[in-house]
Amino acid sequence: MSPDYNYASFVPRLAVRAVVFDGGKIALVHVKNDGYYMLPGGGIDNDEEAAAALAREVCEELGFEVDVDEEVGMIITYIDRWHNKQIDRCYTARLVGTGGQREMTDFEVQAGFDLVWAADIKAAVMLMRQVTPTGRDGLLIQERDTTFLEFLQNSMDSRIIS
Repeated sequence: MSPDYNYASFVPRLAVRAVVFDGGKIALVHVKNDGYYMLPGGGIDNDEEAAAALAREVCEELGFEVDVDEEVGMIITYIDRWHNKQIDRCYTARLVGTGGQREMTDFEVQAGFDLVWAADIKAAVMLMRQVTPTGRDGLLIQERDTTFLEFLQNSMDSRIIS
């Protein structure tokens, strides 16, 4: 049985995620110590624009510069560990530079963040779905990011059919 949380007391946190394309390949962050994959991104700092925050977060986590393209959508997730009501906006982005220096937080280093490239969006979805995260946060993040990817995949498929 899971704990009974007062979700109304959770603090809102604005965040951004990216489906980063390098040609057809998709960048994922493998959270090795918790056994799941996620889209790169993170929190928006005070008065920071979403696109600037996303470019900064992707550069810190992956070591690459990106151009942010269009919005995929928004998902609200209640993260128990931090008592956050996380409001994630997801965008597509394109790689524009070569690899540079990653600047991960202590938390990201301890969690075992590692860059993985999926061959395409279908492979990214399959990779995310084939693992079972070890914790509740990982399960929530896996569902959030897989939902973003599947929505984008369906959108791309419908553009091809039209």
